[in-house]
Amino acid sequence: MADEAVVRATEGWFLRRGLPHFIANYNASQDIWTRALPALTLLFLIEVAVNAPSKEFPIWLDVVVVAAAFAVLLGVWALVNRRRGRRPFARPDSIGPVEIAAFVIVPAVVPIVVGGQAGSALATVVFNIFVLVGIFAFTSYGLLAMTRWAFGRLMGQLESIVSLVARALPLVALLVTFLFLTNEVWQTAGDLEGAPYILAVSLFIVVGVSFIVVRLPHDIGALNQFDDEDAIRELVAGTPVEGTTALVHEAPPLGRREWGNVALVALFTQGVQIVIVSLLIGSFFVALGVLLVDEATTLDWARRVDVLATISLGNSELVITEQLLRVAGFLTAFSGLNFTVYLLTDDTYRREFRDEVVAELHQAFAVRAVYLAFLDEEAGASATISPT
Repeated sequence: MADEAVVRATEGWFLRRGLPHFIANYNASQDIWTRALPALTLLFLIEVAVNAPSKEFPIWLDVVVVAAAFAVLLGVWALVNRRRGRRPFARPDSIGPVEIAAFVIVPAVVPIVVGGQAGSALATVVFNIFVLVGIFAFTSYGLLAMTRWAFGRLMGQLESIVSLVARALPLVALLVTFLFLTNEVWQTAGDLEGAPYILAVSLFIVVGVSFIVVRLPHDIGALNQFDDEDAIRELVAGTPVEGTTALVHEAPPLGRREWGNVALVALFTQGVQIVIVSLLIGSFFVALGVLLVDEATTLDWARRVDVLATISLGNSELVITEQLLRVAGFLTAFSGLNFTVYLLTDDTYRREFRDEVVAELHQAFAVRAVYLAFLDEEAGASATISPT
């Protein structure tokens, strides 16, 4: 029981840090889809009930069609279970490709059969695929737990974040001098609308993410290397495996999904930090624009002005314009790209900001090594565990 408690506590430790794929024998069909089965079943039934009625039918006929659709579904369910040697309405033990395909396709077939509603069928398929991708991403890679962990860490880093923003202010001042208060930026970013503006802002984000992703293979490879067993023992202090001493001859290599899980955690945690700092800088741009760029100046620079709100301050009328928000958003994305480059290249930034994330992931790799050695020892493998 003590051994099982160590395993369960360690696996919970992985889950809370958004690293579910560090758990041995983690199975998506059992650990994700089966747990999501009640919600998927409810959505499945709602979609059938919504898609079955037709605008051309009277209400009583819609009721009959919905009842018939449910009857057919229950009959198929019972038949499939009987062919598998199960009770007629038994709940599946695992969800495989057949069940996933049925969830996507069956609710879309109903409106086609009932009234030839191809548009409704296509919308249902797209929506169901989106739901499945969202469930897989949030559950398989622990995005919800990862988000809680990342923001929990940020609450303890507020002082560091304020210090980093203060250190980034010279960069902000440079941007204000050469970009924010120039009419060229207002004539371009201020007048952009819709897809062109979104693509322009997204370009900075894509480039910034690419900088981080390029460095991930090197960083992750270094995380799974330890000087000796004493280094591992020091790293696992304060974790569920602290009470054991594992003779780990070498750290087990990462599988494809484990590597992707670690990469996502590293990208997500650094991304949250960069977004927080960028939003603080963007708030500075908005505040400065409200104070310095009035309606007449906006009209002169951007050739049009759309006032969203007016603020009375003494004898002055300050305005928040759509053009100001567009320019501030554009420069916020640009500032985020600059901050990302500093974060990856400047030694001070790396020590105070990024290396904290790397250190915690390094600890997770040490815990994983001891955890796997513990499981091997329990299975009669060569690794040995002795009490501290």
